[in-house]
Amino acid sequence: MDICKEVDELKEQLITLRRAFHQIPELGMEEFKTTKRIIEELQKDNIECHATGKTGVVAYIGQGEKTIGLRADIDGLPVTEQTNVAYTSTHTGKMHACGHDAHITALLGAAKILKKHETELKNRVKLIFEPGEECCKGAKYMCSMKELDDVDCIFGLHVFTDIPCGKISIEAGPRMAITDLFHIDITGKSGHAGKPHQCIDATVVGSAIIMNIQAIRSRELDPSCSSVISIGHFTSGTQYNVISGSALIEGTVRTFSPKDSEEIKEALTRIAETTAAAYRAKAKVVYEESMHPAVVNDEKETEIALNGAKKIFPETMFTSVPPIFLGEDFSLYQQRIPGVYAFVGAGNSSIDCCYPNHHDHFNIDETSILTGAKLHLAYVMEHNF
Repeated sequence: MDICKEVDELKEQLITLRRAFHQIPELGMEEFKTTKRIIEELQKDNIECHATGKTGVVAYIGQGEKTIGLRADIDGLPVTEQTNVAYTSTHTGKMHACGHDAHITALLGAAKILKKHETELKNRVKLIFEPGEECCKGAKYMCSMKELDDVDCIFGLHVFTDIPCGKISIEAGPRMAITDLFHIDITGKSGHAGKPHQCIDATVVGSAIIMNIQAIRSRELDPSCSSVISIGHFTSGTQYNVISGSALIEGTVRTFSPKDSEEIKEALTRIAETTAAAYRAKAKVVYEESMHPAVVNDEKETEIALNGAKKIFPETMFTSVPPIFLGEDFSLYQQRIPGVYAFVGAGNSSIDCCYPNHHDHFNIDETSILTGAKLHLAYVMEHNF
Protein backbone atom coordinates (compact mmCIF):
# COMPACT_ATOMS: atom_id res chain seq x y z
CA MET A 1 0.00 0.00 0.00
CA ASP A 2 1.46 3.35 -1.05
CA ILE A 3 -0.24 5.49 1.59
CA CYS A 4 0.97 8.87 0.35
CA LYS A 5 0.14 8.28 -3.30
CA GLU A 6 -3.34 6.96 -2.57
CA VAL A 7 -4.20 9.84 -0.25
CA ASP A 8 -2.80 12.43 -2.66
CA GLU A 9 -5.05 11.02 -5.39
CA LEU A 10 -8.04 11.89 -3.17
CA LYS A 11 -6.93 15.50 -2.67
CA GLU A 12 -9.65 17.31 -4.61
CA GLN A 13 -12.35 14.98 -3.33
CA LEU A 14 -11.29 15.52 0.29
CA ILE A 15 -11.02 19.29 -0.04
CA THR A 16 -14.54 19.40 -1.52
CA LEU A 17 -15.78 17.22 1.32
CA ARG A 18 -14.12 19.34 3.99
CA ARG A 19 -15.73 22.46 2.57
CA ALA A 20 -19.13 20.78 2.62
CA PHE A 21 -18.71 20.02 6.32
CA HIS A 22 -17.40 23.55 6.91
CA GLN A 23 -20.69 24.96 5.66
CA ILE A 24 -22.84 23.04 8.16
CA PRO A 25 -21.22 23.51 11.58
CA GLU A 26 -23.34 22.32 14.50
CA LEU A 27 -22.87 22.70 18.23
CA GLY A 28 -22.00 19.85 20.55
CA MET A 29 -24.53 17.00 20.77
CA GLU A 30 -26.60 18.67 18.01
CA GLU A 31 -24.60 17.45 15.00
CA PHE A 32 -27.54 15.93 13.10
CA LYS A 33 -26.66 17.12 9.58
CA THR A 34 -23.00 16.31 10.16
CA THR A 35 -23.77 12.80 11.37
CA LYS A 36 -26.07 12.20 8.39
CA ARG A 37 -23.38 13.28 5.93
CA ILE A 38 -20.70 11.14 7.61
CA ILE A 39 -22.92 8.07 7.34
CA GLU A 40 -23.66 8.85 3.70
CA GLU A 41 -19.95 9.04 2.91
CA LEU A 42 -19.19 5.79 4.72
CA GLN A 43 -22.04 4.02 2.99
CA LYS A 44 -20.73 5.12 -0.40
CA ASP A 45 -17.70 2.94 0.31
CA ASN A 46 -19.76 0.10 1.80
CA ILE A 47 -18.25 0.64 5.23
CA GLU A 48 -20.23 -0.87 8.11
CA CYS A 49 -21.41 2.03 10.26
CA HIS A 50 -24.15 3.26 12.55
CA ALA A 51 -25.15 6.32 14.52
CA THR A 52 -24.54 6.04 18.22
CA GLY A 53 -27.21 7.77 20.27
CA LYS A 54 -28.59 11.00 18.83
CA THR A 55 -25.32 12.19 17.29
CA GLY A 56 -21.97 10.58 16.67
CA VAL A 57 -21.01 7.73 14.37
CA VAL A 58 -18.92 4.58 14.63
CA ALA A 59 -17.76 2.34 11.80
CA TYR A 60 -15.74 -0.85 11.36
CA ILE A 61 -13.25 -1.97 8.73
CA GLY A 62 -11.44 -5.32 8.65
CA GLN A 63 -11.21 -8.23 11.04
CA GLY A 64 -8.78 -9.40 13.70
CA GLU A 65 -8.36 -10.07 17.40
CA LYS A 66 -7.13 -6.53 18.04
CA THR A 67 -9.24 -3.42 17.44
CA ILE A 68 -7.49 -0.16 16.65
CA GLY A 69 -9.46 3.02 17.28
CA LEU A 70 -9.21 6.14 15.12
CA ARG A 71 -11.06 9.16 16.45
CA ALA A 72 -12.25 12.47 14.98
CA ASP A 73 -14.34 15.10 16.75
CA ILE A 74 -17.20 16.57 14.71
CA ASP A 75 -18.74 19.63 16.44
CA GLY A 76 -18.41 23.33 15.69
CA LEU A 77 -18.37 26.44 17.87
CA PRO A 78 -20.80 29.31 18.63
CA VAL A 79 -18.69 31.73 16.55
CA THR A 80 -19.88 33.98 13.72
CA GLU A 81 -17.58 33.32 10.78
CA GLN A 82 -15.77 36.30 9.22
CA THR A 83 -13.54 34.55 6.68
CA ASN A 84 -15.60 35.52 3.59
CA VAL A 85 -14.56 32.31 1.85
CA ALA A 86 -16.90 30.84 -0.76
CA TYR A 87 -17.70 27.93 1.52
CA THR A 88 -18.43 29.99 4.63
CA SER A 89 -20.82 28.68 7.28
CA THR A 90 -24.47 28.63 6.33
CA HIS A 91 -25.50 28.28 9.98
CA THR A 92 -25.71 31.75 11.50
CA GLY A 93 -23.60 32.16 14.63
CA LYS A 94 -21.91 28.78 14.22
CA MET A 95 -18.53 27.97 12.71
CA HIS A 96 -15.98 25.21 12.36
CA ALA A 97 -13.46 27.51 14.01
CA CYS A 98 -11.34 24.74 15.49
CA GLY A 99 -10.73 22.49 12.49
CA HIS A 100 -13.06 19.63 13.31
CA ASP A 101 -14.27 19.69 9.71
CA ALA A 102 -10.70 18.80 8.74
CA HIS A 103 -10.60 16.05 11.37
CA ILE A 104 -13.78 14.47 10.00
CA THR A 105 -12.47 14.61 6.45
CA ALA A 106 -9.04 13.22 7.28
CA LEU A 107 -10.63 10.20 8.97
CA LEU A 108 -13.06 9.67 6.09
CA GLY A 109 -10.14 9.83 3.67
CA ALA A 110 -8.27 7.21 5.68
CA ALA A 111 -11.43 5.08 5.80
CA LYS A 112 -11.71 5.04 2.01
CA ILE A 113 -8.21 3.62 1.65
CA LEU A 114 -8.52 1.19 4.55
CA LYS A 115 -11.71 -0.21 3.00
CA LYS A 116 -9.95 -0.60 -0.34
CA HIS A 117 -7.24 -2.69 1.35
CA GLU A 118 -9.50 -4.34 3.91
CA THR A 119 -8.31 -7.90 3.15
CA GLU A 120 -4.72 -6.87 3.89
CA LEU A 121 -5.50 -5.76 7.44
CA LYS A 122 -4.47 -8.00 10.32
CA ASN A 123 -6.54 -6.01 12.82
CA ARG A 124 -10.02 -4.55 12.93
CA VAL A 125 -10.21 -0.75 12.71
CA LYS A 126 -12.94 1.17 14.52
CA LEU A 127 -13.66 4.71 13.35
CA ILE A 128 -15.07 6.95 16.08
CA PHE A 129 -16.70 10.23 15.04
CA GLU A 130 -17.21 11.95 18.38
CA PRO A 131 -19.85 14.63 19.02
CA GLY A 132 -19.60 17.35 21.63
CA GLU A 133 -15.85 17.69 22.16
CA GLU A 134 -16.02 21.46 22.62
CA CYS A 135 -18.57 21.15 25.42
CA CYS A 136 -16.54 18.35 27.04
CA LYS A 137 -19.44 15.89 26.77
CA GLY A 138 -18.47 13.82 23.75
CA ALA A 139 -15.82 11.40 25.01
CA LYS A 140 -17.76 10.78 28.22
CA TYR A 141 -20.85 10.13 26.11
CA MET A 142 -19.07 7.71 23.78
CA CYS A 143 -17.69 5.81 26.77
CA SER A 144 -21.17 5.64 28.31
CA MET A 145 -22.39 4.13 25.03
CA LYS A 146 -19.66 1.46 25.48
CA GLU A 147 -17.97 2.47 22.23
CA LEU A 148 -14.52 2.06 23.82
CA ASP A 149 -15.21 -1.39 25.28
CA ASP A 150 -14.01 -3.25 22.18
CA VAL A 151 -11.05 -0.96 21.39
CA ASP A 152 -7.48 -1.91 22.38
CA CYS A 153 -5.68 1.33 21.51
CA ILE A 154 -6.60 4.67 19.98
CA PHE A 155 -5.16 7.44 17.81
CA GLY A 156 -6.35 11.00 17.35
CA LEU A 157 -5.05 14.27 15.97
CA HIS A 158 -5.67 18.01 15.89
CA VAL A 159 -4.85 20.66 13.30
CA PHE A 160 -3.26 23.89 14.56
CA THR A 161 -2.54 27.02 12.55
CA ASP A 162 0.27 28.13 14.85
CA ILE A 163 2.17 25.09 13.60
CA PRO A 164 3.24 25.52 9.94
CA CYS A 165 1.52 23.29 7.43
CA GLY A 166 3.85 20.43 6.59
CA LYS A 167 4.97 19.94 10.21
CA ILE A 168 3.76 17.26 12.63
CA SER A 169 4.36 16.53 16.30
CA ILE A 170 4.05 13.03 17.74
CA GLU A 171 5.52 13.05 21.25
CA ALA A 172 5.11 10.97 24.38
CA GLY A 173 3.97 12.32 27.74
CA PRO A 174 1.77 15.35 28.57
CA ARG A 175 0.41 17.14 25.49
CA MET A 176 -2.73 19.07 26.52
CA ALA A 177 -3.94 20.40 29.84
CA ILE A 178 -6.49 19.81 32.56
CA THR A 179 -9.11 22.55 32.11
CA ASP A 180 -10.90 23.95 35.18
CA LEU A 181 -13.43 26.79 35.24
CA PHE A 182 -14.26 29.29 37.97
CA HIS A 183 -16.92 31.92 38.66
CA ILE A 184 -16.61 34.65 41.29
CA ASP A 185 -19.77 36.51 42.31
CA ILE A 186 -19.05 39.75 44.14
CA THR A 187 -21.62 41.50 46.32
CA GLY A 188 -21.03 45.11 47.36
CA LYS A 189 -23.39 48.06 47.79
CA SER A 190 -24.55 50.27 44.95
CA GLY A 191 -25.15 53.98 45.07
CA HIS A 192 -24.52 57.35 43.45
CA ALA A 193 -21.14 57.84 41.75
CA GLY A 194 -20.84 61.21 43.52
CA LYS A 195 -21.17 59.58 46.95
CA PRO A 196 -18.70 56.66 46.92
CA HIS A 197 -18.38 56.74 50.71
CA GLN A 198 -21.93 55.42 50.94
CA CYS A 199 -21.16 52.47 48.67
CA ILE A 200 -19.06 49.33 48.42
CA ASP A 201 -17.78 49.44 44.86
CA ALA A 202 -17.97 45.96 43.30
CA THR A 203 -15.96 47.15 40.30
CA VAL A 204 -13.01 48.12 42.50
CA VAL A 205 -13.34 44.86 44.45
CA GLY A 206 -13.38 42.81 41.27
CA SER A 207 -10.40 44.65 39.86
CA ALA A 208 -8.42 44.02 43.05
CA ILE A 209 -9.31 40.33 42.99
CA ILE A 210 -8.18 40.03 39.37
CA MET A 211 -4.85 41.68 40.14
CA ASN A 212 -4.27 39.63 43.29
CA ILE A 213 -5.01 36.38 41.49
CA GLN A 214 -2.00 37.06 39.26
CA ALA A 215 0.30 36.39 42.21
CA ILE A 216 -0.83 32.77 42.56
CA ARG A 217 1.25 31.57 39.64
CA SER A 218 4.40 33.44 40.67
CA ARG A 219 4.20 33.27 44.47
CA GLU A 220 2.11 30.29 45.57
CA LEU A 221 3.13 27.48 43.20
CA ASP A 222 6.37 25.63 42.69
CA PRO A 223 8.16 27.56 39.91
CA SER A 224 8.76 24.29 38.05
CA CYS A 225 5.04 23.59 37.61
CA SER A 226 3.25 24.48 34.39
CA SER A 227 -0.01 26.35 34.76
CA VAL A 228 -2.14 29.17 33.38
CA ILE A 229 -4.78 31.26 35.17
CA SER A 230 -6.76 33.45 32.80
CA ILE A 231 -9.72 35.80 33.29
CA GLY A 232 -11.97 35.79 30.25
CA HIS A 233 -15.03 37.64 31.55
CA PHE A 234 -15.48 40.53 34.00
CA THR A 235 -18.85 42.27 34.23
CA SER A 236 -19.77 45.09 36.60
CA GLY A 237 -22.12 48.05 36.52
CA THR A 238 -24.91 49.25 34.28
CA GLN A 239 -24.65 53.06 34.24
CA TYR A 240 -21.78 55.58 34.17
CA ASN A 241 -22.95 57.46 37.27
CA VAL A 242 -24.00 54.48 39.39
CA ILE A 243 -21.47 52.65 41.52
CA SER A 244 -21.95 48.96 40.95
CA GLY A 245 -23.14 46.77 43.78
CA SER A 246 -22.35 43.46 42.10
CA ALA A 247 -19.82 41.98 39.71
CA LEU A 248 -19.00 38.69 38.03
CA ILE A 249 -15.57 37.31 37.19
CA GLU A 250 -15.16 34.15 35.11
CA GLY A 251 -11.99 32.42 34.09
CA THR A 252 -10.12 29.21 33.52
CA VAL A 253 -7.24 27.34 35.11
CA ARG A 254 -4.99 25.08 33.01
CA THR A 255 -2.57 22.63 34.58
CA PHE A 256 -0.99 19.26 33.90
CA SER A 257 -1.19 18.01 37.48
CA PRO A 258 -4.26 17.44 39.70
CA LYS A 259 -2.10 18.58 42.63
CA ASP A 260 -1.40 21.94 40.97
CA SER A 261 -5.07 22.30 40.13
CA GLU A 262 -6.08 21.72 43.75
CA GLU A 263 -3.50 24.22 45.04
CA ILE A 264 -4.73 26.88 42.65
CA LYS A 265 -8.33 26.22 43.63
CA GLU A 266 -7.49 26.78 47.31
CA ALA A 267 -5.43 29.90 46.67
CA LEU A 268 -7.92 31.45 44.28
CA THR A 269 -10.81 30.93 46.69
CA ARG A 270 -8.84 32.32 49.64
CA ILE A 271 -7.60 35.38 47.74
CA ALA A 272 -11.03 36.21 46.29
CA GLU A 273 -12.79 35.96 49.67
CA THR A 274 -10.17 37.84 51.70
CA THR A 275 -9.70 40.58 49.09
CA ALA A 276 -13.44 41.18 49.01
CA ALA A 277 -13.55 41.25 52.81
CA ALA A 278 -10.82 43.89 52.84
CA TYR A 279 -13.21 46.15 50.93
CA ARG A 280 -16.23 45.17 53.11
CA ALA A 281 -17.67 43.15 50.23
CA LYS A 282 -18.38 39.44 49.82
CA ALA A 283 -17.11 37.03 47.15
CA LYS A 284 -18.57 33.63 46.40
CA VAL A 285 -16.29 31.35 44.40
CA VAL A 286 -17.64 28.43 42.38
CA TYR A 287 -14.76 26.30 41.10
CA GLU A 288 -15.65 23.67 38.52
CA GLU A 289 -13.05 20.96 38.26
CA SER A 290 -12.30 19.66 34.79
CA MET A 291 -14.55 17.15 33.07
CA HIS A 292 -11.41 15.58 31.66
CA PRO A 293 -7.77 15.08 32.72
CA ALA A 294 -4.65 16.06 30.79
CA VAL A 295 -3.85 14.42 27.47
CA VAL A 296 -0.86 12.20 28.18
CA ASN A 297 0.47 10.11 25.31
CA ASP A 298 1.27 6.48 26.01
CA GLU A 299 4.96 5.70 25.45
CA LYS A 300 4.41 2.52 23.43
CA GLU A 301 1.60 3.85 21.24
CA THR A 302 3.57 7.04 20.60
CA GLU A 303 6.50 4.96 19.41
CA ILE A 304 4.21 2.99 17.09
CA ALA A 305 2.63 6.15 15.66
CA LEU A 306 6.02 7.82 15.27
CA ASN A 307 7.62 4.81 13.60
CA GLY A 308 4.71 4.56 11.18
CA ALA A 309 4.90 8.26 10.35
CA LYS A 310 8.67 8.13 9.80
CA LYS A 311 8.15 5.50 7.11
CA ILE A 312 6.08 7.86 4.97
CA PHE A 313 7.18 11.40 5.89
CA PRO A 314 10.62 13.04 5.50
CA GLU A 315 12.54 13.87 8.67
CA THR A 316 12.06 17.59 8.00
CA MET A 317 8.33 17.28 8.71
CA PHE A 318 8.80 16.32 12.34
CA THR A 319 8.91 19.06 14.94
CA SER A 320 8.77 19.29 18.72
CA VAL A 321 5.87 21.19 20.24
CA PRO A 322 5.82 21.81 24.01
CA PRO A 323 2.68 20.76 25.91
CA ILE A 324 -0.09 23.27 25.24
CA PHE A 325 -2.65 24.69 27.66
CA LEU A 326 -5.70 23.74 25.61
CA GLY A 327 -8.19 21.16 26.81
CA GLU A 328 -9.14 17.98 24.94
CA ASP A 329 -11.45 15.17 26.06
CA PHE A 330 -9.44 12.59 24.11
CA SER A 331 -7.80 12.20 27.52
CA LEU A 332 -10.85 10.28 28.75
CA TYR A 333 -10.12 7.58 26.18
CA GLN A 334 -6.50 7.50 27.33
CA GLN A 335 -7.67 6.78 30.87
CA ARG A 336 -9.27 3.58 29.63
CA ILE A 337 -6.92 2.38 26.87
CA PRO A 338 -3.43 3.31 25.58
CA GLY A 339 -3.65 6.23 23.20
CA VAL A 340 -1.62 8.78 21.29
CA TYR A 341 -2.62 12.24 20.11
CA ALA A 342 -0.73 14.02 17.31
CA PHE A 343 -0.52 17.69 16.36
CA VAL A 344 -0.78 18.56 12.65
CA GLY A 345 0.40 21.89 11.26
CA ALA A 346 -2.22 23.76 9.23
CA GLY A 347 -0.84 27.30 9.22
CA ASN A 348 0.11 29.17 6.05
CA SER A 349 0.23 32.96 6.20
CA SER A 350 0.58 33.25 2.41
CA ILE A 351 -3.06 32.13 2.06
CA ASP A 352 -4.28 33.90 5.21
CA CYS A 353 -4.37 30.73 7.30
CA CYS A 354 -2.66 32.34 10.25
CA TYR A 355 -5.46 32.95 12.76
CA PRO A 356 -5.60 30.84 15.92
CA ASN A 357 -8.13 28.11 16.57
CA HIS A 358 -11.48 29.53 17.80
CA HIS A 359 -10.91 32.84 15.94
CA ASP A 360 -13.68 34.07 13.64
CA HIS A 361 -11.13 34.26 10.77
CA PHE A 362 -9.78 30.75 11.40
CA ASN A 363 -9.03 28.72 8.30
CA ILE A 364 -6.54 26.02 7.36
CA ASP A 365 -4.14 25.10 4.61
CA GLU A 366 -6.19 22.20 3.30
CA THR A 367 -3.18 20.07 2.50
CA SER A 368 -3.11 19.42 6.25
CA ILE A 369 -6.14 17.15 5.67
CA LEU A 370 -3.96 14.87 3.56
CA THR A 371 -1.34 14.80 6.30
CA GLY A 372 -4.00 13.84 8.82
CA ALA A 373 -5.34 11.02 6.66
CA LYS A 374 -1.82 9.68 6.15
CA LEU A 375 -1.14 9.73 9.90
CA HIS A 376 -4.27 7.66 10.59
CA LEU A 377 -3.19 5.16 7.96
CA ALA A 378 0.42 5.04 9.14
CA TYR A 379 -0.73 4.22 12.68
CA VAL A 380 -2.92 1.37 11.47
CA MET A 381 -0.29 -0.03 9.13
CA GLU A 382 2.42 0.05 11.81
CA HIS A 383 0.12 -2.04 14.02
CA ASN A 384 -0.37 -4.33 11.04
CA PHE A 385 3.23 -5.57 11.11
